[in-house]
Amino acid sequence: MPGTTRRLFEINGTKFGVAICHEGWCYPETVRWAAVRGAKIVFHPHHTGRDQEGVRLTQWGAAGGPYYEKAMMMRSLENTIYFASVNYALRFQESATSLIAPSGHCQAHLPYGQEGVLVQAIKLEEATGVLATRYAPERYQEFTRE
Repeated sequence: MPGTTRRLFEINGTKFGVAICHEGWCYPETVRWAAVRGAKIVFHPHHTGRDQEGVRLTQWGAAGGPYYEKAMMMRSLENTIYFASVNYALRFQESATSLIAPSGHCQAHLPYGQEGVLVQAIKLEEATGVLATRYAPERYQEFTRE
C-alpha cells in the first residue's frame, strides 16, 4: 500500500531500507534516513537505460560512464552500509544490478544486459552506519505533515 512516510523494515533482526529509483540517485538523505535508524542495507530498485538505442557499457564504474554506479558507491560509502541497486536487464543499460559494500567498493554485479539474480553473502558487522550517524543526527528528527 502506498504511504506518506518513510519506513524501516526488519527481517530476522536485520534492519533495511528501500529507496526507489530517483530517490536514491538524487536525494542521498533517503538512504541516510534508513542508515541513521540502523539499516544495514538499503535496497534500490531502479530503471536506467533503454532497449532501442544508446551506448553499451563494458566496464563497471568507468570514469566516462554515466554517474549512476558512482552514486551507488557514494550511497554506501557515505553511510557505511551495504547498498543493493537493482536495474532492469536492458540492451543499453546505464547501470548494472550491483551490491556495494560499506567500504564503497562494488562487491558484485550482474553483466550488462543479462537477466539474472545477484546472490551474495554480506557481513553485517561491517555495516556499522558510523558515517551516517556522525553528521548531525539531530537533523533527522521525525516530523508529521499537516
